[in-house]
Amino acid sequence: MKFGLFYEMQGASDRSDVALYQEHLDQFRLADELGYDCLWLAELHFQRAYSILPAPLLLAAAASQITRRIRLGTGISVLPINHPLRLAEEIATLDILSNGRVDFGIGRGHPMTGIYEHFNVDIEQSKALFRENLGIIRLAWTEDEFSYKGKFHTIDRVRVVPKPVQKPTPPTFVSAFSPDTFDLAAEYGFNLFLPAQVIPVEQLKQAIGAYHAALAKYGRDKSHYRVPVLLPVYIDTDGARARRDVERAMMSYYDIIGVMMGEMMGRLQEKHAQFPESYKGYLQLGELTRDLNYDFVCRELAIFGSPQEAVDRIGFLREQVGLDDIILWTNVGAMPHDKVCNSMRLFAEQVMPHFA
Repeated sequence: MKFGLFYEMQGASDRSDVALYQEHLDQFRLADELGYDCLWLAELHFQRAYSILPAPLLLAAAASQITRRIRLGTGISVLPINHPLRLAEEIATLDILSNGRVDFGIGRGHPMTGIYEHFNVDIEQSKALFRENLGIIRLAWTEDEFSYKGKFHTIDRVRVVPKPVQKPTPPTFVSAFSPDTFDLAAEYGFNLFLPAQVIPVEQLKQAIGAYHAALAKYGRDKSHYRVPVLLPVYIDTDGARARRDVERAMMSYYDIIGVMMGEMMGRLQEKHAQFPESYKGYLQLGELTRDLNYDFVCRELAIFGSPQEAVDRIGFLREQVGLDDIILWTNVGAMPHDKVCNSMRLFAEQVMPHFA
């Protein structure tokens, strides 16, 4: 099994932004030493309580210089709001700085913080922009020189340098909530990134099954593709203490989601606009957070407890869901740095060996 770590970098009322960034760099060093597979860094904008990580590639570049072996993933780069030539250049540069350790996670991003309005991008065009920008990025990495004429971009004889170390491109992962995105990932032959902090176990099983079915439709062997699953994971030697310690931080995340969903719906009402058709899946997210309680989170959406409880839970998920690739979200809700590091160590020393 593979075990990575996920970071959104929630803002904390008791620490400065400078302190939070330093804590994360310290955790990256520790993760590299402990043998974790990958660091996945989110791209999120305009809401401090939710995240102070709008530029994950800058943080990943810093991480590349203080780590030796751990891979560096974007979890995810928001394709529709980034110019594809610029993003191609920056990902390639990161691949060079890290000596070929980049995993390229992509998606359309959360609409809740107003990224499409503030970056002046039509959210209804986000799917078409996603495909066009992706096509340009892949050309930038694989062609010495190319031209392109599409709906959104016209490019004449450009030579994009540098090229990534990994050939023909870094491994690509598509973040998905919905079956049409599972199909898109399978169509392109990309890996799937599943945010299971908002997907109950039975739906998670269905999602992985739908992706595998889509791969089969396109004649692809599922054994060649990864499905890393993001789960909140926090452990302590005392399982009950672990659940108590992380409860406030975890539930604050869902509270923030609920607030942002409400603010987004309010903006739409002010404009007399409908919820974007291409983001209908987020209405389910709003419903989930509205009725959520901590017992349900512990039972369906997270792994909180002792090392043995974590071993048992992962074993269950491997058997029932086919899980073999987990991204641990341990630093959820700006948890105290020492507690995060303790959980990381315990997991690496007492859980990971069971799945070697």
